[in-house]
Amino acid sequence: MKETPFIRTERLSLRSFVYADARAVHEWCGSLSCTRYVFWHPHRDLAATERILAGWIRKRRNLSWALVLDGEPIGEVEIVKNLPGKGFEVGYILREESWGRGFMKEALSSVLAYMKGIGKLFCYAETDERNVSSRRLLERLGFSLIGEEKGRHIAKKDETINVVMYQKTF
Repeated sequence: MKETPFIRTERLSLRSFVYADARAVHEWCGSLSCTRYVFWHPHRDLAATERILAGWIRKRRNLSWALVLDGEPIGEVEIVKNLPGKGFEVGYILREESWGRGFMKEALSSVLAYMKGIGKLFCYAETDERNVSSRRLLERLGFSLIGEEKGRHIAKKDETINVVMYQKTF
């Protein structure tokens, strides 16, 4: 079991998820706007979010931070998986009311610094090519576009999209 370390930024606390976060998590996981470009369907209801969150907490397969502002979770940064050569893939999502305020850049910067500090050498991220905000965020954080995949089928959504891949070397 992996324990997600606590990280403090200028405005945010990054911590492990707890069961009491379910309603807040549902705000972004159940939102059509927030999940428009992710590779999974929005949660249908709070009960679905509660089941999924319970699994995250019970299994703790990956490092996963709740981004907390003034005591309320507003988003998530997750190490999706470790990659060969001391790399890792990152994923992130933020509730709509918090968009455009620099919270994800602040959170992701601190997670990248943490991962570099524990010996990781690079970070990989991918996004739907239509997700201009995510692409801009990665570029502002120093990621380089390393490739694209046309026509990837996303089985969970039964949708075919173009995916862009980014990498940041430390």
